[in-house]
Amino acid sequence: MADETSTNANETKPAGLIGKLMGYVHGIRDWAAVSLLRQILLGAGFLGVLLATIGTWLYLAALTVSDSSPTIADALEAYDKGELQEARLLVVELTDSGEIDPADYGGPLFVLGAVKAAEAEQQWSSLQRQSQYLIASKYLQEAKSAGFPKTRIQEGNYLLGRSLLESGDATAGLRVLEEALQDDSADHTDLHLTLAAAYSLSDPPQFEAALKHIDTALESNDLQGEKRSKTLLDRIDTLCQLGRYNEARATLQAIPAELLTDNQIAMASAHTCIAELQRFLASRIDPNQEPTQLYAAVKDSITKLERISPAEDNAEEAMYLAGVAYGLNGETNRAIRQFERVRKLFSASPAGIAASVAEGDIYRQQKRDDNQALTAYRRCLSVLDSPRAYRNEYMPLHELRQRMMAAHADFLARDQYESAKTLGEQLGSLLGKTKQLELEADTYNQWGRYLVDEAARGVVDAKKVQREGRRKLREAGVDYEQYARRVFATPEYTEAVWKSAECYQLGQSYSSAIRMLNEYLKNEPVKRNALALLRLGQAHLSLGEVDEGVFALEECIELHPQDAAVFRARLDCAKAFGDHERIREAEQLLLSNLHSSGLTPESAEWRESLFELGHLLYDAERYDEAVDRLGEAVERKIGGNKSRLANYLIAESYRRAAEKPLQDLEQAKTANERESGTREVQHLLNKALHHYEQVRVDIANSVSTTPLDRAMLRNCYMFKGSALFALGRVEHSPERFKQAIDEYSNVSTLYQNEPFVLETFVQIANCWRRLNDPVKARLNVGQALELLQQLPEDADFSQTTNFNRSQWKLMLEQMLEW
Repeated sequence: MADETSTNANETKPAGLIGKLMGYVHGIRDWAAVSLLRQILLGAGFLGVLLATIGTWLYLAALTVSDSSPTIADALEAYDKGELQEARLLVVELTDSGEIDPADYGGPLFVLGAVKAAEAEQQWSSLQRQSQYLIASKYLQEAKSAGFPKTRIQEGNYLLGRSLLESGDATAGLRVLEEALQDDSADHTDLHLTLAAAYSLSDPPQFEAALKHIDTALESNDLQGEKRSKTLLDRIDTLCQLGRYNEARATLQAIPAELLTDNQIAMASAHTCIAELQRFLASRIDPNQEPTQLYAAVKDSITKLERISPAEDNAEEAMYLAGVAYGLNGETNRAIRQFERVRKLFSASPAGIAASVAEGDIYRQQKRDDNQALTAYRRCLSVLDSPRAYRNEYMPLHELRQRMMAAHADFLARDQYESAKTLGEQLGSLLGKTKQLELEADTYNQWGRYLVDEAARGVVDAKKVQREGRRKLREAGVDYEQYARRVFATPEYTEAVWKSAECYQLGQSYSSAIRMLNEYLKNEPVKRNALALLRLGQAHLSLGEVDEGVFALEECIELHPQDAAVFRARLDCAKAFGDHERIREAEQLLLSNLHSSGLTPESAEWRESLFELGHLLYDAERYDEAVDRLGEAVERKIGGNKSRLANYLIAESYRRAAEKPLQDLEQAKTANERESGTREVQHLLNKALHHYEQVRVDIANSVSTTPLDRAMLRNCYMFKGSALFALGRVEHSPERFKQAIDEYSNVSTLYQNEPFVLETFVQIANCWRRLNDPVKARLNVGQALELLQQLPEDADFSQTTNFNRSQWKLMLEQMLEW
């Protein structure tokens, strides 16, 4: 019974948390039941909770059903607070909502452009910064077209102009910023400072315009503190760039002491005196004029700059200026060490780049160590990302380009073509591909001409050097042609085409020269037309295209009779006529030059025309006239090689002129005829011997010889022997035959392995027969047979003899039987 009662009690008692809650409820009910006041208080509490719950639900419902789209004002507010990502997201939500009026698109675009410009400012990479500013400029240009928000017009123009400047479009950026100045309702201090920096860094820099904007900004009372001190320092730098050093010093002295630190004053003072000394040294006429006071000021600056430690502010500028000062003070090694220190400490910073350039200049100009100079330049150029993003107050873009161009020009001036080529290959990013092509073409052009000139002076391996020079000239022609394509729409086009044609012609690529000369004549109506026609004719003649060559030369002569190129055109045309036996026409052209009032006997064309006329008369077998013209050419000193050839042709003229009297002498029937003929032959052959000897001595005394010289020397020996043999016959003189043997022996000694030496042995044998010594005659024939057997199988007999190997063997064997 007791157990049953206990079980019923447990079943009626709630368990766990619910039981506790029910207990609280019963407790509250029991508490309220005590009095009426407690019941009233409990009811009021329940009513308050109910009202709060209803209010909360109504508020949440209101938020749910309200318009959640942001406004442009929200985006602008976020941008002004520096919440760039929030501003961008609000613009995205605003545009995605589709509720924005097309007329108001300028606002979102402005925010996007302003945000992107702010992000660009935070980029450490110059390339990334340029890229971000480029994007910003696109947004802002669209915003300007759609219309900036009314309260952001000035800011929009400022940001657009700056973005254009930073992205590399200086012209458009300056135009926008200048337009922004037309708004008189706002303060333009920052705008003037931006314009000043833009004009200073433009290419070429416009320092007068920069100074104007700096001075305008300094008039503003809002420009205070560190910003004002920096602007004053910029004014000093700009005045130094303009060469107004006294004004720069006056500006420095007028700056209140509290605006600048001692280090800033020391560096501004050093920069002023260094800049003044540099300009003085670059522009002085008298190299002995020494600027004593400026040197003293630079030395004083060195002392002050050395006190600035690397840990202090502006240390890199101070160290760089100290290096420049050391160089100006003649402390070359110290300057190099200082620039190395700056470069190692600050590497790719503006001061590090400037130090590398200065170090390279010292190695190039004073140490003459081009390898070290190239290493320094390469170090500088390797960190140059993009000229459009380049900013360097120590080495502005225009100065960096000038210094690299000066280094390249110096290498060329000193015939250091490999160094010039190496430097030029690294200047593509700095100067652009078009300018780099021009520099490369200039390098190969001068290099090729230099090698060709060296070969003409007879250096070792002259032929190899000449081939290499012509190859370089052809490469220059290709580069000039590619450069011409890039400047097709500019005035430089025809000049580039002309240079290409000249290099092709000097490099003996005549078909390419013809192509470029025709292109030049098609595009250039006046300048160098006569010379172009002359070059065109010469190129065609070099290819054996005689008709085309003569046509171009005759066109030059007929269309440009007063041009100096006409004289050379007549010469070349006369040579072409002479080579094709048009003697009368050739002679007329040469006489036109000789009788022209436009030439004097001192001119090269006149003397060459005289020589060519003598040569033409020699080829026409008019020997007496040839001797007169050639003799006059020698007297007028036509030049070493041509004078030597003229003397040789005179000797040949006399020798060949003697052939007819020799024939007549054999047929003479009276003593008078024989005596007269003998005197004439003696006169002509002795004259020939005299000129042959002159040529031989001239060649023997020359420093270098050409293949033509060697051929003339060989012929002098041979033809002297022939003339002496003929004189021996006429004079019945054994002494003449012995002299002939000596001359022939010189040939057999000097040219032992040449086929034409066989002829000398035969002539020597004939001389011994005339001297009645058949034993020695057969001995020389035997020597000829031995030489014939020793000559290489591939020996070319046709070039210098009238017989082939078999014919020589047959003839010599027959002579042994005589």
